[in-house]
Amino acid sequence: MKKILMLLVAFVAATAFAACGDDDNGAGGGTPVSKLTVRPLSLSFTAEGGEQSINAQAPVQAAATSSADWCQVSVGAQSSGLKISAVTVTVAPNTTTYSRTATVTVTAGSETATVTVTQDEGTIDASGSITKSAQQIAKEMIPGWNLGNTLEATGDGLAAETAWQPTKTTQQVIDAVKAAGFKSVRIPCSWMIHTDGSGTIDAEWMARVKQVVNYCIHAGLYVVLNDHYDGGWIEVEGFSTSTAAFSPLSAVQVAGKAEQLKALWTQIANEFNSYGDQLLFAGLNEPFQNYTLFNGRHAEVYPNLVVYNRAFVEAVRATGGNNAKRTLVVQGPSTDIQSTAQLMTTADLPEPAGNLMVEVHYYNPGQFCGTFDATGDKAYYYWGSGNHSTDHNATYGEESDMQYQFGLMQAAFTSKGYPVIIGEYAGMQRTISGDQDKHNASVRAFYQCVNQYAANCGMVAFAWDTNDTAGLLGETGSGTIIDRKNGTVVGTHALEGIKAGVAAQ
Repeated sequence: MKKILMLLVAFVAATAFAACGDDDNGAGGGTPVSKLTVRPLSLSFTAEGGEQSINAQAPVQAAATSSADWCQVSVGAQSSGLKISAVTVTVAPNTTTYSRTATVTVTAGSETATVTVTQDEGTIDASGSITKSAQQIAKEMIPGWNLGNTLEATGDGLAAETAWQPTKTTQQVIDAVKAAGFKSVRIPCSWMIHTDGSGTIDAEWMARVKQVVNYCIHAGLYVVLNDHYDGGWIEVEGFSTSTAAFSPLSAVQVAGKAEQLKALWTQIANEFNSYGDQLLFAGLNEPFQNYTLFNGRHAEVYPNLVVYNRAFVEAVRATGGNNAKRTLVVQGPSTDIQSTAQLMTTADLPEPAGNLMVEVHYYNPGQFCGTFDATGDKAYYYWGSGNHSTDHNATYGEESDMQYQFGLMQAAFTSKGYPVIIGEYAGMQRTISGDQDKHNASVRAFYQCVNQYAANCGMVAFAWDTNDTAGLLGETGSGTIIDRKNGTVVGTHALEGIKAGVAAQ
């Protein structure tokens, strides 16, 4: 019965099409074909490419052309009855990291119709070799930029990417970063929240992270891929068993966290093993990332960090191949310069100089950088010795203090063969009721000094950028430099400062 019904439907459909599209003189009772009709008007292809057909019905034989060489067309002979010319569209495999679009134009006499052909983005071969030391790489990474509030955001699966900011990362976004003058991208990333009960990273999430890394590799940028806050599973819970009140972990508990970290990085390292010098791994983000909980306890919990840094490096190195010599980044306590200088020594580092970097962050002074007291009487709108106004001036953390702190890292690490990255820094760009020009000059000066002083001390600075363009209007301000939706620079004063700092090194 089902087969009979299907045959009946096919017969009715064929009869109907013939009735509305027979030859010009209406032979057989059909309506003459009087104009060009093309169906469908859009075609979609996967990255692998392939063939699909368009039907062009017209009084005369149709012709077709394509706007792109990766999209080829051929036209078959016109049927004598239905006046249909079959147009075959052949799309080549997409070996770029862009989705792409072509237009097929069908012509019949004086009439034309267009068909839109789209193809999914392809992938690139990102394999390479490890030939450079950490010191050589560091010199080529300046300046750096953060893909902030993106792959480290919390949320379900791939939806997490736009949970904290609105724009999905594309090749065009990364190309805009490259065009702005950046040489490296730090990708803050969560992993543990994307694992199953056995600790296996979700395959779809791994593939998406790899896709974003490939965008950067394709643009010729260095990439630092980390395990960010990630729900605090190790950056907080690896140093206290409670988030409500400080409670130290036992040696057994620390060892358990280290094994979890190893399992996580073993998976990541295996996935990216074929990648060359352009890809660096950073084990964590900001250890002790609960400032109230760990305030005054850095020395007490620092031994745990030594264990975790070693576990990260051991896990990556154990996967062999390129990972045996890949440049890796370990974090100082709380990524705070003062604590790192006081507590961390080269003897604590997992391996000798050569393929290892150290990471700290810099948000100083906080009232200017926006980490606290961002608005009101306590906020700093003016930074730098030449940019003070009648009030809201920075009272600490200006040029001399910055040079002193960066000098601590130079003395402790870069002078001994371990480059240092400032994984995050930012100065808030605001719209204020005071002297706007001096505020703008303050932002330029801050970004210039960070990049100039850092480079002079063998350090690479990565600007924190969260794609918060709405925050540019107002006293709270924003550290956003690039509007990812449009690929335009909105943090013009910050970028001017970065470029000036790089040029002055």
